[in-house]
Amino acid sequence: MATVEIKNEGKKIEVPDGSSLVELEGKCSILFACKAGTCGSCKVKVLEGMENLEPANETEKAGLEIFGGSSDERLLCQCKIKKGKVVVEY
Repeated sequence: MATVEIKNEGKKIEVPDGSSLVELEGKCSILFACKAGTCGSCKVKVLEGMENLEPANETEKAGLEIFGGSSDERLLCQCKIKKGKVVVEY
């Protein structure tokens, strides 16, 4: 199991290795409005563990470009965790 720590909330949520982080919906306060990478509601800053995330897909890259995302930001609705731990804040 992989772990996503939501720093703002002090929560640690376990998800299966290789899963989409849209699985966090309802388990934390991060909003997942469109789930299509087009609204930016699930944009977070990755504080630790970027290497444990799959590279951004084309949808996520386009969304981050629209919302002015920096290299340490990701859209959780499009993100997949490989394994290990990731620490994010919104």
